[in-house]
Amino acid sequence: MKLMKAIPLIIAFLILPVDTCCAKQDKVTLTLWEFSANEQLMQNLLSRFEQENPDVKINLQQLTWEYGLDKFIISLAAENAPDICELGTTWISKFASSGVLLDITDDIQDVKAKYFLWDSATYDNKIYGIPWFAGTRVLFYNKELFLNAGLDPEKPPQTWQELLNAAKKIHAPEKGIWGFSIFAGEPESPWQEFLPFAWANGAYILSRDFKQSALDSQETLQALEFYKELSKYSLIERQSQVNELFAQGQVGIQISGAWNLRFIPRHNPQLNFGVGLMPTPEQETSNPSAFAGGELFVITKNSKHPEEALRLIKFLTSKDNVMKAVKIQQNVIPAQKEALRDPYYEHYPEQKIFLTQLKSAIGPPAHPKWIEMQEHITQLVEETIMKDTPPQEAMKNASLKIDNLLKKETKESTASDKIIAIVAGIFLLIAVFFVYLVNKIKRTIKKPASAGAKRELKPFLYLSPWLVIFVIFGLYPILYSFIISFSKYDILSSQFNLIGVQNYLLALSDKSFHRALWHTFVFAIGTVPFTVGLSLFCAILINRKIPFKQLYQAGLFLPVTTSVIVIATVFTYIYSPRGLANLALDYLGIIHPQSSWLNSPLSWLDISIPLLSIMAMNIWASFGYYTVLFLAGLQTIPDSLYEMASLDGATEWHKFKYITLPQLKPIILLVIVLNTIYSMQVFPEIFTMTMGGPLGSTTTVVYHLYQLGFHKFDMGMASSVAYILSFIIIAFSLLQMRLLKSEEKLEE
Repeated sequence: MKLMKAIPLIIAFLILPVDTCCAKQDKVTLTLWEFSANEQLMQNLLSRFEQENPDVKINLQQLTWEYGLDKFIISLAAENAPDICELGTTWISKFASSGVLLDITDDIQDVKAKYFLWDSATYDNKIYGIPWFAGTRVLFYNKELFLNAGLDPEKPPQTWQELLNAAKKIHAPEKGIWGFSIFAGEPESPWQEFLPFAWANGAYILSRDFKQSALDSQETLQALEFYKELSKYSLIERQSQVNELFAQGQVGIQISGAWNLRFIPRHNPQLNFGVGLMPTPEQETSNPSAFAGGELFVITKNSKHPEEALRLIKFLTSKDNVMKAVKIQQNVIPAQKEALRDPYYEHYPEQKIFLTQLKSAIGPPAHPKWIEMQEHITQLVEETIMKDTPPQEAMKNASLKIDNLLKKETKESTASDKIIAIVAGIFLLIAVFFVYLVNKIKRTIKKPASAGAKRELKPFLYLSPWLVIFVIFGLYPILYSFIISFSKYDILSSQFNLIGVQNYLLALSDKSFHRALWHTFVFAIGTVPFTVGLSLFCAILINRKIPFKQLYQAGLFLPVTTSVIVIATVFTYIYSPRGLANLALDYLGIIHPQSSWLNSPLSWLDISIPLLSIMAMNIWASFGYYTVLFLAGLQTIPDSLYEMASLDGATEWHKFKYITLPQLKPIILLVIVLNTIYSMQVFPEIFTMTMGGPLGSTTTVVYHLYQLGFHKFDMGMASSVAYILSFIIIAFSLLQMRLLKSEEKLEE
């Protein structure tokens, strides 16, 4: 009976925590990832939203434009995406086509008339995002340089001819002054700057049905020919470098975005500059076209609270809240049409120019393969202005590549393809097991019969934590990626379609892969000998009895302790048009092009100045590590050997040749193999300094597979490229070890 009376109390005790937990869970938690807004502003806006909506809590995470997209892609693949994310307009079509975004067409009809940029938010007649900030480009011009050239400083160029004449009059590269600036050496800015000229002339990128290229036209050719003529009086450089040189007063005219409204006063408050609408062709009927882009808020399809997410997006994109961001940041353009009438812009006419330009701005076609298309348009621009390729030839090549891209269809998997993929996976497992079994048998044969089973298991028990981590985070990804390499795998939609060895065949026949492989070989062959030689030389010097020995040793090792990204960023400025490298050449009286070392079109056998510049940086940044390895090896050599050699009258060279080198051969082998492996996997330097440009002259295999996996979302092809590179690295390492060991045997 006592037990029966106690049951209700027990049940109440068990239910109470559940009820309390449920009460706590009634509060909805939304995750918001955002790129562009001021952090303090966002916190204030979200706090106000939470006060007005006590049932909602928001977790904010701000991303960087450099790495934010990759993080979002990985979160989608891991099915751990945020509820809301800010995305660039050029990304929407690809994500929407993969089915990872929520269709909100029916939910935004009440606000649709209030915004720009709906074309960029639409894919397949469905809307997937609400515009927040808009982005376009206008002319920035230096009024002082205009005045010095005899031009009206209050009248920016309005037509192509006026722009060309102004650039001619201002251009004086011998004085470090350029008339105009053309972007190159980057994936996006070259086409964003050029296409408005073509659009203003009536050109199109794709046909109306998006089934074929419309780039090969007279309108595009006229724009390209004008652009080539304009390039004669221009600084051809990356956007970040152009912005800095314009702020320093060395560029007369540039096309840029609203970020310059804050960048210029921060770097040079005395610069007298103006802004104007984009120039038009000579036809008076044409509109001043510009690139239209921006940021939108989207809701991911796996969001558990889409209604609350939509409520938050409408709150953030309302006119009052958007204008708060505009007034604080002063370098963003609202996507709200009502903002045009805001009194704020009466006091800031240069910002209103962007809103005026936005009315006639055009966005790229909302096609899932736009990321691949933009590469060909960027190549079209760079080939025309940097390689002197005839405009018509470059245009036809780009149009043909886009047509091939649109016609490319995924091969359906056949039974034989699936069998090949499965057999390959099983073969890999058997190979791993066979290697393990052979090693096990060898150890058993060598081991005395008295060795007990308990003694065999004891090391594995100590190693078990590491083994578990290795199997989960090492072996499993290796096996999984190997299987993926035999499939067509979209990282966004997780669509898995076995296609056999097609990825390997396509990779081995792909000209871009051949070129990336050539650059990788050049990088390895060009850096390994210099790195090994320099590190050995420094190690021998430091090993002597010299004052401040530890200081030198620490100084040489210091670059190794610094992030590669930081070093690459510093060298980007050293290699800039007015950087330390060019200043040193000026001091020595050596004539050189007034351009960035990382954007030079000069090359021989496809070995470009930018690639050589990155190789030089890599040698400087990495030789300190190998110096320490050599120093450790030198300190193991007995001093008695050198003393006896000195008694026999040996010179320093003989000591090095007959004592140091033979004793260091194991270390030399280790350094060569390690440096070769590292050099053939070079990536952060390329990613930070050139992003594979200009004209793909610095694209290496790892950067190529990164583009395939995270920009073109083809993880199957990326995995196959990774395994091809792995086999090449293994082959090189084995060859190096065999050659060095064979030399040792010959000497013996």
